[in-house]
Amino acid sequence: MSEAPAVALRGLTKAYGDRTVLRGIDLQVARGEVLGLVGPNGAGKSTLLRTLVGLVARSGGDVSVLGMDPAPNSLEVRHRTSYLPGETGVYLQMTGAQFLAFALGFHRRIDAARRDALLAGFELPLHARVRSYSAGMKQKLALVATLAPDVDLYLLDEPDRALDASVRLFLRDALVALRAAGKTIVLSSHHLAELETLADRLEFLHDGSLIAAQRLADARARLRRWTRVRLRAGAALPPSTHVERRERDGTLVVETEGDPLVWIRSLPADTFDAVECGTSRLEDLYRVLLYADRDDRGGAP
Repeated sequence: MSEAPAVALRGLTKAYGDRTVLRGIDLQVARGEVLGLVGPNGAGKSTLLRTLVGLVARSGGDVSVLGMDPAPNSLEVRHRTSYLPGETGVYLQMTGAQFLAFALGFHRRIDAARRDALLAGFELPLHARVRSYSAGMKQKLALVATLAPDVDLYLLDEPDRALDASVRLFLRDALVALRAAGKTIVLSSHHLAELETLADRLEFLHDGSLIAAQRLADARARLRRWTRVRLRAGAALPPSTHVERRERDGTLVVETEGDPLVWIRSLPADTFDAVECGTSRLEDLYRVLLYADRDDRGGAP
C-alpha cells in the first residue's frame, strides 16, 4: 500500500456562527513537498493550518494529516508535526533557555545539530528573560522551538514575521536544508519572491477558497509583462504605453504587450533612471487575481 499524503483535505469547511472562513477546500500535499500558502489577511490561511493540528474543529469535510484524522488523533498528530502560529506565543517570565527546554520537551526527537545551528545563526541571549526580547528575537526563539524537533511535517504560519532581511535569508537556508532532508513543509508568507525560491508550488487562498490553478498561472503570466520605470525629469513614455498605475515614489508600473525586455530596449537611453522587470510582488498578484474585473485597475488597494 502506498504511503498516505502528508496532508489530504476534501471539502474542508469551517464556520464561526454565520461567518464562513473555509469554503470546501480540496488540497493534497505529498510527502517531502514544500507548499506555499499565499493570500491576503483574513483569507483563512491561519485557520487552515490550525485545523491540520486539531486546534480548530472543522465544520465539515475530511482531513487527513500523515494518514490520521486530527480531530480524534490530535495528540499523535502534534507529536509528528511542528506548528508555528502566526502570532508568536512565548512565556515572558522564562529565560530563553527555559522556554526552549519547555517547548522542546513535548517532542520525541530533537535534531541537536539543527538546534545548535539555529541558535548560532540567531544569536539569542538565552540567559535573558523573554520579556526583554524584541519582537524579532521572540520570533527567532519560536523558530528554534519549531524547527529543532525531528518530525515529519512542519506547519509554519508567516515564519519570517518581524525578521530583517539578513535573518530571513538565514531562515530560508534553514528551510532549504529541511527540504533537502525530505521533510514536508507547509508555510504562509508575505514575501512572495522568497517563497517562490523555496516552495515546490503555491496555492492562493482568498475568502476561504482556493484560487483555481489555471487562474493563478494566468495571473503570474500577466505579471511577467509588468515593468517598473522611474522616468528622468521631463521624460515621457510613448503615448501608446499602458500604465497600470503610478506608485507613491513616482515609479510607473507598465504592462507591455510582449516581451518587456524588447519594450525596454525600444526606449531612448535618456528616458529613465531605473527600470525593473520580471519581479512578481505579492501585492501585484493580489491586484491581478482579486481586482481584475474592476474598471479602475489602478485603484485597487
